[in-house]
Amino acid sequence: MKICTLMENTAVSEEFTSSHGLSFYIETKNHRILFDMGPDGSFLENAKKLGIDISGVDFAILSHGHYDHGGGLKAFLEANQRASVHIQKKALGSFWAHDPDGSLRYIGLPKGLEGNPRIVCHTGDYKLGAELQVFAGVTGRECYSPANDSLFMEMNGHHVQDLFMHEQNLIIKEGKLLVLIAGCAHNGIVNILNKAEHLAPEGIDYVLGGMHLRKAYGNTQECEKFCSRLAGRLMKKSCRYYTCHCTGEEPYQLLHREMGERMQYLAAGSVLELAKN
Repeated sequence: MKICTLMENTAVSEEFTSSHGLSFYIETKNHRILFDMGPDGSFLENAKKLGIDISGVDFAILSHGHYDHGGGLKAFLEANQRASVHIQKKALGSFWAHDPDGSLRYIGLPKGLEGNPRIVCHTGDYKLGAELQVFAGVTGRECYSPANDSLFMEMNGHHVQDLFMHEQNLIIKEGKLLVLIAGCAHNGIVNILNKAEHLAPEGIDYVLGGMHLRKAYGNTQECEKFCSRLAGRLMKKSCRYYTCHCTGEEPYQLLHREMGERMQYLAAGSVLELAKN
């Protein structure tokens, strides 16, 4: 299985564009998948540099309804004339960040996507063939990031705390290899992994995605304490981890310090070749 990072906050070199957002291109023996589209169409430029033909993507999956993962959705629909785009129905809602200075910032998807025949809305878990299991509705709040506290959804004209029912994750099975792909893991990577293991009791081999720890804590001591607890929980699993985007540089370094080679970082332009150990 090949996984290419088409967009991320950082890049492997100056050759690639980087921006606050995330996009993965995933190639299996049977499918070509786009998981998230970054904040705009820049992921298409990086795809070309990696020799990836976006017009050949079979399925697109949007992890949740935030602009930094779905802002490039319109660009994808123009570049690819055949793939369906799979989202949770609630991802088309209105989402806001309450910033520390008291201002409100819209962080939802671009308007005008409702009713597009290529956008398939789901509620809960579903499969896209035998290899692709998508799941939502993650419960539990173990190692839940306080960075979520400033994120809200609009309901009946009021802003209420976002419970991230619009978030979905992907399990890919290729032979005996099982890979979990998350977007921001707003529901907490431990809780997401717990549900993934329930759906795939054979055990997850690799976990890729953000962990939403960027700017979660005001001081290093609190961040260290949280990351130490999180690393301890993740180390109990047999997975290897590749994180990125909203994890943040300091939390990543803290996790890597505790977990060593089992925690690595992905940047725009990264190419992974994954196989069963």
